[in-house]
Amino acid sequence: MIGDSALFEQLFETTDGSPERAGLPQTMMGPSWRDDFGGEAFTEAYETRTLARFEAQARRQPRTLEEEPERISLDGLIPAWRAGLTKIVTIPCRGSRARRIGEHALLMTDETGNDPKRYAAALDQFR
Repeated sequence: MIGDSALFEQLFETTDGSPERAGLPQTMMGPSWRDDFGGEAFTEAYETRTLARFEAQARRQPRTLEEEPERISLDGLIPAWRAGLTKIVTIPCRGSRARRIGEHALLMTDETGNDPKRYAAALDQFR
């Protein structure tokens, strides 16, 4: 593998838009998701979903620390942590779902993670 400084030197020596220039960053970072699986998933529907998620995030009003579901649900979070919970993974899916994945992790949808009552109920899986 080429060292970072040598890689940048080679980048400056290649022509803009050339295959050599395109391949050098991949040498350092490895293949992208698109390189491994192709671009078929990047459809118009994907772009629409991505834009909708971005716009929803942009419209979301910032919360204070006191308004964060984790803070509101401390009575459930502390016992779950003591029972082994070390990681909470949220996924951008519709609906409210949560399930324990392994000994130390909890998977939940954004809807669950953003609602203090649902968040607290999900944490009960670690009691």
